[in-house]
Amino acid sequence: MRLLLPICLLSFILPVSSTAQLLSGTVRDSSGASLPFSTLLIKGSARGVTANNEGGYAIHLEPGDYTIVCEHVGYAKVEKRIHITADQTLDFKLQPQQLSVHELVIKTTDEDPAYDIIRHAIKMRLVYLKELESFRCMVYSKGKAGLYQTPQRFMGQKIPTDTNYIGKNTTIYMSEVVARYAESPPDKQRVEVISTKVSGQSNGYGATIPYIVSFYHDIVELGNMNPRGFVSPIASGALHYYKYKLVGTYFEDGRLIDQIRVTPRRLYEPCFNGTIEIVDGQWRIHSTDLVLLKTAQLQLLDTFHFQQLYEPLDNDSAWVMRSQVGYFSFNLFGFAGGGSVANIYSDFELHPDLPKGYFGNATLEYDKGSNKKTSSYWDSIRPVPLTVAEARDYHKKDSLEKIQESPAYLDSVDRANNRITPLGLFLTGININHQKSHVSINMSPLPSAVGFNTVEGWYGHLNVDYRKGFGRESLELDPDVRYGFSNRRFGGSLLARYRFSQKYATLVEVAGGRTVFQYDNNEPISPQLNSVYTLFDVANYEKLYEATFFKARFAREIGKTGLNLSIGGEYQDRSQLVNTDTATYFVKYRKQPGFTPNFPIVPVPLGKALSFTLTAVWKPGMKYIEYPESLVPLGSKYPTFALSYTKGVNAFGSDADYDKWRFSVRDDLNLKIGGLFKYNVAVGGFLNDRHADFVDYNHIQGNQTQAASTYLETFQLAPYYLYSNTDRFYATGFAEHHFAGLLTNKIPGFRQLNWYLVGAVNYLYLSDGRTYTEVSAGLENIFKLLRVDYLWGLPSDGTVRNGIMIGVKIGP
Repeated sequence: MRLLLPICLLSFILPVSSTAQLLSGTVRDSSGASLPFSTLLIKGSARGVTANNEGGYAIHLEPGDYTIVCEHVGYAKVEKRIHITADQTLDFKLQPQQLSVHELVIKTTDEDPAYDIIRHAIKMRLVYLKELESFRCMVYSKGKAGLYQTPQRFMGQKIPTDTNYIGKNTTIYMSEVVARYAESPPDKQRVEVISTKVSGQSNGYGATIPYIVSFYHDIVELGNMNPRGFVSPIASGALHYYKYKLVGTYFEDGRLIDQIRVTPRRLYEPCFNGTIEIVDGQWRIHSTDLVLLKTAQLQLLDTFHFQQLYEPLDNDSAWVMRSQVGYFSFNLFGFAGGGSVANIYSDFELHPDLPKGYFGNATLEYDKGSNKKTSSYWDSIRPVPLTVAEARDYHKKDSLEKIQESPAYLDSVDRANNRITPLGLFLTGININHQKSHVSINMSPLPSAVGFNTVEGWYGHLNVDYRKGFGRESLELDPDVRYGFSNRRFGGSLLARYRFSQKYATLVEVAGGRTVFQYDNNEPISPQLNSVYTLFDVANYEKLYEATFFKARFAREIGKTGLNLSIGGEYQDRSQLVNTDTATYFVKYRKQPGFTPNFPIVPVPLGKALSFTLTAVWKPGMKYIEYPESLVPLGSKYPTFALSYTKGVNAFGSDADYDKWRFSVRDDLNLKIGGLFKYNVAVGGFLNDRHADFVDYNHIQGNQTQAASTYLETFQLAPYYLYSNTDRFYATGFAEHHFAGLLTNKIPGFRQLNWYLVGAVNYLYLSDGRTYTEVSAGLENIFKLLRVDYLWGLPSDGTVRNGIMIGVKIGP
């Protein structure tokens, strides 16, 4: 199970000379409890370290006199003078910040003085937002997360209760990362990972989250915790979302600091609870100690506790982030656990002189060999000693990895995992892996291996997926064998695909055979769903024909441009299929009207067709994670553009002679507190249709079942093939707005369900004058899984359709 968040602990990288002495100790509060991720600075320098999650710290210093400054959010800063001549221990005990309400001049009597402070902070928000709009710094990260509870079974499989991984204080993920992090306006970011280490994965790349979360933004975005983001306590409209109370004030380094408690005005708003500290007079953030709960509409986590600490960089001219720590917990499907996310920033350069082209499309880059550093390297640069549990985790998992790579161990794992169980046959199919040879064989589960339709009756369908890895290259073979028991016809095909090892994704695939196809080769209805409707509703929506075919395709990613090109050709020798006697007997048994004929609308002639298709898909501004050997796309703030052109060729016995095109634009627009707006607009048509089989028409996706088909691509109430056309021009538009908790969070009782409103409008225009409009309203995130819509269909002929659609949709 993929973990939701790694934890990151950030410090400074300090060279260690032969004469350096070790200063170490612990940081605790007045009760003796450890203060994790406390920061320790050498006064008068930019050097420092951060304590580990047990409050322990260590730093190498040359002999001499030093003043060590120790601080933690919510505690009074402590300074200690020390003379270093040999290895020494220096412990710190921090007291909770002593607050006074007498230091502040109260200017109003009708409201808490915190409101006046917050108004000043809101006015200065943009000033301090720009203060850190261009910088570069260094990062040391250490991440850790663990599980303390698992269910006995999940998805029908027994969960092993291995005490090495399950327990209150155990670790299932830990990594360290050294990186250089830079930002530049308006939204340029770059992370260069210099070295990385993952416990138990010698070839792994540790996850790092060095990005500074700025509460100077109106909306604070925290990954996928909530698509709407969270309202900052000093956002321009924060007074409509929060209540404020001045807890007290204190002096630190001659500055008056105001501590303000913030609470949401209403439950189930995307807001924080906790405290924010403001530097009085400057009205800038000093620190934050804020919590998000389920009532803040967290999507996957139960809680997220967030702490930040700023410090002046140079004589108060600018303040930079010193530390940023988050603690999280989750409980999903019986898996309970948690961890923390921590960053400590160092060596800030404001407005650095960076070379031209420094910010490219790769926002996260891993240097070659970054995951090959030795243990001695990590021991030399690790400024914070590992805890006993962390050292044990590294040793144990690194040792286990060597054992797990041995041929004997791999064989034993394969024997255990390759067992065929009745439950597996129905849910996951047969999955056989041979790790030593990098071979996997997968067969479909039984429910998808059998089915019923009107032309084959009961049919058997055996699909096998064979994969062989060659380092970063792979060969995939996908044979498919089919037999119809009513029409007594065998069919079969073979797909071969080879993926190349180039940094930019490249593949070549060929396929051929004789088998059945839906008239719309994009399969508007799945065979399994059609079987259900055929058997229980006497409806044959899956219109089939048979063809001997051969096709080939080449696809390539073009550099780091966000552009993907593919070119392919296909030949089909098509023949019609008709309903068989089995279907007739079944109708008589059910005493139902007969099945409709196996034609989309009316009988259509079929022949031989040869066609070639060129497709370009471009997402400008695409961002990437760049590994030494590969790229992983991250997305872009711009829409995705797609253009395809298909040419039917009258040659080699083919009757085809047509030209058609299609252009589409789609995007997801995050309106933050307003929700998520998605759209998909397409235009296309035939430049000529001198000869085009019905198979080659422009097929408008419809749906006649109550199971929702692909959103933003399908008219959910339109009959299949009703709007298939060879028009010179057509246009489709799909738009959805996902409210993501907006409005429903105002309904008492209902808001606890965390079900979200969604609305949609779909539109079709054909050049022959026909139009079709669909409007829907629904709820999603039902049990974190389902979406239910009520739809109205409005064709241009004046008839009205309506119905309920149920779909599987996790989040917006």
